[in-house]
Amino acid sequence: MIAALRMADHGIAGLCRWGVIGGLLGLFFLLLLGVIVRFVPVLPISGYDEIVELLVIWLTMLGALALWREGALYRVTVVEAVLPIGLRRAVGFAQQLLMLAFSVVLVVWGLDFLLLAGETTPFLGADKSWWYAALPGPGMLMVAYSLVGLWRVWRGKSALAEGGSIVA
Repeated sequence: MIAALRMADHGIAGLCRWGVIGGLLGLFFLLLLGVIVRFVPVLPISGYDEIVELLVIWLTMLGALALWREGALYRVTVVEAVLPIGLRRAVGFAQQLLMLAFSVVLVVWGLDFLLLAGETTPFLGADKSWWYAALPGPGMLMVAYSLVGLWRVWRGKSALAEGGSIVA
């Protein structure tokens, strides 16, 4: 069971890493193409901004999930280091509760937005649910990582495991 969770965590880490890299590369090439087309207006680019929107939202959410997974969000280690153990544990617990609350809100409202917005893009005619799925999708994984971090703090451990991830 633990081995399967570690494999899933490793897969999520790879998905986040390559999703962010792919999003950045896609944005770079689209913006480069946009600059070239301005100087050499031979072929028009239509639907350009729609693809940029898709890449930006997924890049942002996958990057946030990668940082969430590593416990790098909402963390000030200098303050934690000077606190006594009991207070450090209470701060860690409150921190994990706030992260859990935020991720639950992201999932609930993101899913509501995804299900109620039956929109298509103006030029490409693509279903915008691919855009809106960037909210509840990574948000569900953020909930899972927050629960694991909360459990670790509850048991008296650090929210982070030795490998730099929340999952031990």
